[in-house]
Amino acid sequence: MRVLVYFRSGASQVFIVPRDILAVEFQRVAEAVGGCFHRVEFIQKKTKLQRLNTSY
Repeated sequence: MRVLVYFRSGASQVFIVPRDILAVEFQRVAEAVGGCFHRVEFIQKKTKLQRLNTSY
C-alpha cells in the first residue's frame, strides 16, 4: 500500500507500507524520517503522483 505523508515542515514523502505493519510502527518510522505529521493520504493504484516534495 502506498501512503503519502505531509509533514508539518512542508515536506511530503511517499511510503510503500506492507499490509501487516501496525499503524504505530509506521508512525514511528515516518516520524523518524520527516518529523511530525500534518496529513496522511492513502494512494490508489491508478492515482499518479505529480506534486511530491512541495509545500501545501
